[in-house]
Amino acid sequence: MAEKTQTPSFSPEINELNRRLRMVEMKIMKMEERLTSIENLTRELESDIKVLRDIYDRKIVELKGELSSITEKIEMISRSSEQFVNKNEFQKIKLFLDVFNPLKSSFITKEELEAKLEELKKDILRQENKI
Repeated sequence: MAEKTQTPSFSPEINELNRRLRMVEMKIMKMEERLTSIENLTRELESDIKVLRDIYDRKIVELKGELSSITEKIEMISRSSEQFVNKNEFQKIKLFLDVFNPLKSSFITKEELEAKLEELKKDILRQENKI
């Protein structure tokens, strides 16, 4: 007859502790997986942040250059503003331009002048004849 192999029977408390231990081990494994995933994401984010920082650093350098250029231009305009005319001088210049402006002035042709002179001569002669 075959002998029965007796398996040691554990008490229910030991079985319960063994089950709990396996559950804790599974939870620890899941936590380790999550931690690894978080570490990978952190590395990716650090890399992205470094790229963004480099981009912003370059933009800041460009802006500093542009600001320097604008400052130079403002200083140049400020220095040349000493050569600008003041309001009184501008009014005088405007007056002279208005006086000599051919678009606003009225001109007479040679023929019109001769005709006007002829008319004046006739008027003068008539007046002399009346006197």
